[in-house]
Amino acid sequence: MGPLQDIRVLDLSRLLPGPFCTRLFADMGADVIKIEEPVKGDYSRDFVPRRGDFACWFMEVNRNKKSVALDLKQEKDRKIFLELAKTAHVVVESYRPGVMEKLGVDFATVKKVNPKIVYCSITGYGKQGPLMKQADHDIGYQSLAGLISLSGEKDGKPSIPGVLAADMQASALAGMSILAALRHADRTGEGQEISISLFDICLALVPGVSATYFGNGFVNVRGNNWLSGANPNYNVYRTKDGRYMSVGCLEEKFWTKLCKVLERPDLVTAIRDEKNYPILKEELAAIIAGKTMAEWVELARGSDACFEPVLNYDEAVATGQAKADEMVLDIEDPELGHYRTMGFVPKFSKTPCAFYRRAPRLGENTEELLKEIKME
Repeated sequence: MGPLQDIRVLDLSRLLPGPFCTRLFADMGADVIKIEEPVKGDYSRDFVPRRGDFACWFMEVNRNKKSVALDLKQEKDRKIFLELAKTAHVVVESYRPGVMEKLGVDFATVKKVNPKIVYCSITGYGKQGPLMKQADHDIGYQSLAGLISLSGEKDGKPSIPGVLAADMQASALAGMSILAALRHADRTGEGQEISISLFDICLALVPGVSATYFGNGFVNVRGNNWLSGANPNYNVYRTKDGRYMSVGCLEEKFWTKLCKVLERPDLVTAIRDEKNYPILKEELAAIIAGKTMAEWVELARGSDACFEPVLNYDEAVATGQAKADEMVLDIEDPELGHYRTMGFVPKFSKTPCAFYRRAPRLGENTEELLKEIKME
């Protein structure tokens, strides 16, 4: 069993940040019980594509969990939740501030029945301030936090991020915070409430940007700094066949190796003077455009030049590295047949993560857990 096998989590969250956080707990062996609204459940149950009557997104984010259907607006179901809370170590929720209080399942209420509870709330803008009840999505949090302005071509339109950075980082930080609070509860017998704001996550996600601004007032935007396209040795270049190669050789030793791959040793010392950057970018663009991506991959093999192909996701999961790390799991389900799902990032030597069960149907485990707490 995994390292969290003795931990029970009640998951009131939906969509991505909360569910992915609790999936990480479930992969590590925690008993994660997804509390869902009857009939409708988690919104992601309706997403496409589908595998049988399951949404693939829902399956990816909610494997290894159980599901209990409860209408928390009803007194009877609220009592059931509080009975379950007596057996739990953690509650995770992602509603707007004030909703849990209205339903009568907020931290203050749960703490009365379980003083050691760790109660984590993941919200868009936290629990104070002018935006605390405002609706938004990942692109909105990143926009207001200055992250969208960092991506894209210089003087051009900002790029929509291909990664839900606020959601995913919130999942990770919520998990780390919960484990820290569990440690405190073990030592003192005292639970606590944790508030994770996606907006705050975005502000803190770029320490280099904040360090520069707080240090000398320089404002990083797309194309004006070393990590967003200003430098020739940290950039993306088009190949002969319309694909792309990335260059990430910030250190001169890697730049030297790249110049060897490109057969341009004359460029090695030119990188030391920023005045040469525009010309160097033009030179690299012309050189890299002269061969296909596959040709460059072969020429760069074993060079340690930080010169990589920009792969699509299907290509990425098929790489030898992804296979070596077992990052794609092949699952045989008696009902759904064969399917694939993402593997486990943390590799524990003694208590490995595991695939215990597919994602649950809505309310699949309601009867089982009602019997456990002796309620009908």
